[in-house]
Amino acid sequence: MTTTRSAAEPEVLPSDPLEKLPVVLLSLCVGLGAVLYWVPLRGVTPRDATGLGLISVLPLPTLIGAAVLTLTFVATLAQRRSSRLLLGAQVVLVVVALHTLAQIMEPMARFPTVWQHAGFIEFITRTGSIGTNLDARFSWPAFFAFVGFVAKAVGVTDLDPVFKWSPVIIQLLYLLPLAMIVRVMKANWRAKWFAVWLFPVANWVGQDYLAPQAFGYLVYLFFLAILLTWFRPAVLRTRIGGRRGKGDEPGKLYSFFFGPKTTGEEPVREVGLWERRFLVVLLVVLLLVGTAAHQLTPYLLIASSAALALVGRNELRGLPIIGGVIYLAWISFMAYGYWRYDPGGTLFAGGGNPLQTLLESTSGRIGFGDPDLGKIQRLRIVIVLVVMALTVIGLLRRRFRGIDDRVALILLIVPISSFGLQSYGGEIALRTYLFMLPGAVFLAAYAFYPDPKPVPVVRSAPRRQRLRRWGPTLMASTFAVLLMGGFLVVRYGNEAFEQVRPGELRALDAMLDDAKGKPITLVWVSGEVVTEPAAASATPQGPWGYRNFESFSYTATHFAQEPYRTGLLQTPPVAPTKQEARDRRPNVAEIISAMQEEPGSYLYSSRMNDTYQVLNFGLAPDWNQRLVGEVKASGKFKEVYAGPDASVYKLVEQVGEPAERPTPTGLIVGISNWTPAGLIYLPVLIGVLTARELRRIRLSPDQWTRLRPYTVVAFPLFVGFVAIVVERFLTLKGTQ
Repeated sequence: MTTTRSAAEPEVLPSDPLEKLPVVLLSLCVGLGAVLYWVPLRGVTPRDATGLGLISVLPLPTLIGAAVLTLTFVATLAQRRSSRLLLGAQVVLVVVALHTLAQIMEPMARFPTVWQHAGFIEFITRTGSIGTNLDARFSWPAFFAFVGFVAKAVGVTDLDPVFKWSPVIIQLLYLLPLAMIVRVMKANWRAKWFAVWLFPVANWVGQDYLAPQAFGYLVYLFFLAILLTWFRPAVLRTRIGGRRGKGDEPGKLYSFFFGPKTTGEEPVREVGLWERRFLVVLLVVLLLVGTAAHQLTPYLLIASSAALALVGRNELRGLPIIGGVIYLAWISFMAYGYWRYDPGGTLFAGGGNPLQTLLESTSGRIGFGDPDLGKIQRLRIVIVLVVMALTVIGLLRRRFRGIDDRVALILLIVPISSFGLQSYGGEIALRTYLFMLPGAVFLAAYAFYPDPKPVPVVRSAPRRQRLRRWGPTLMASTFAVLLMGGFLVVRYGNEAFEQVRPGELRALDAMLDDAKGKPITLVWVSGEVVTEPAAASATPQGPWGYRNFESFSYTATHFAQEPYRTGLLQTPPVAPTKQEARDRRPNVAEIISAMQEEPGSYLYSSRMNDTYQVLNFGLAPDWNQRLVGEVKASGKFKEVYAGPDASVYKLVEQVGEPAERPTPTGLIVGISNWTPAGLIYLPVLIGVLTARELRRIRLSPDQWTRLRPYTVVAFPLFVGFVAIVVERFLTLKGTQ
């Protein structure tokens, strides 16, 4: 019997039984890499980490496992079709592997700064107020208050697990807005997935712990994702103009830089008017939240939205103005307790000299301590330079293909302007690199996969086409393995003095128990050679202030300063020799003198601070053991706490009572003659500017003249508000 088939009916071809074999093999390689990575870590402790950090104690199979995971991902990119499930699983696995490495080996949350933030949260939760006179970070308390509120609302009293595992959770949350930004870029699936993979691997900065900067960065990414997804102009254009060549045709150089190009972004996603209104309000809310949570984030929100508007990739042209008003208002009113004594020295410390700030944040962080620690600092600089070089290559390769990647370029270069603000405690280079990553990872991926559409893969092809397929894979594999290795070295390069041990917390608890509610002066020993007293470390390396933050003050006693200070002040600076640094010793008599001047003093010694001084200032490895021996032998001290990781001593004979600490001041707004008017102008101005943008999204660009009534109302309000801010700075500075 013969059956007939309609001509319109498609012919069903038999499936190739080997078609899914590569995906199966790659999945097995992923499993093998995970086993090699994690299983050997059982029993490994970072306690004996050297100046090279965690890499000095990692077993070889773990490093091989990391290489297998990396190569498997790039091999997945080389497949004929995109295996989204496998690629997504690999990205998540890499995030978990890299950002839980220290957590699974250490009993406590890493980074001593986490425990200061725990102190802020505990203080706000316990008192219901803030202490702007206790720490500058209380002037941006939104994040701490939010965490404390949520913890109290759900009945959680022990936040230690949250502190410990927050880095990996935050890194996974970063992927959500990044996925939205990925959909904006006009690139082939290999470039997009490689950019997503690069983001967590290139993010070695270590700002993903439970901190305002991590939360602010998440706000920044969501802000960009919403802005780029729904508020780019519907018609994207490239600039045409500039110097032309002979005749009517533009010159080659002109055409390369300014000639007509294909936009590097996909068409804007269309949504309804009410959805766009909601998104505009959400963007304003993100500006408010970002400003209240962290100092640096609002500047990047404002600068990025302004730059995108300038290059025609943001139709909400008034959004930067709204952000600027909110930022000025917060600085002037809510952060008054931070700047009131010295506005120039607080708000603009180190600002106005970008080159000096850059040098202090990079090469200036390489000290005269342990050589291995210096290698870590240099490797960080090398990684940044390599990533930046790849961004240039990627930008040029796309440009040669006639693609205008102005969004990625703006996201890359705008954060560089942060160097003109302030030094941010010498960390502005780290923060700048972090904010450059959303643009950098795309341009770096384009260095290997520049074509907007995937290169076709055929089983039998000429040599040139095979090279075009496998060449990028080989180069991407080399770069990815090196970057993975670099991450494991530099991310955990300071682990010797960044791991927090339970005994260090118990030592602080012992001080609080012994003081019985009285103020505490924590005396600690520093090996720093102080060349600028204002920049000297005021607190030890450790989890100080993790509870009862307001009870503590800190006094540093230093090793011998001369002739080393004189040498460092010379041009060029002359650092102590290795032997001179090792021969330096603390003076017990000076410690006793400092403690006698401050009744209620306790000498605090910890393994973290001990290791920090050794690696950063080249001290003898046994300096702290000798000091503790001299303290015990002096007969002047009484032991309050002693353990393998920390010890606490107080004087046997302490004369007088501890001086009372200043009462936490809470929120201080500061009242000038014009302040009441400013508090009225501010909400009205923000409301008018927001209404202006809500009206804008209903109009086409040629109808924006209809926004003039909003501008007429907003302009005098804006001028008046700026005048009030200036008046406050002039009249309230230096007030008590």
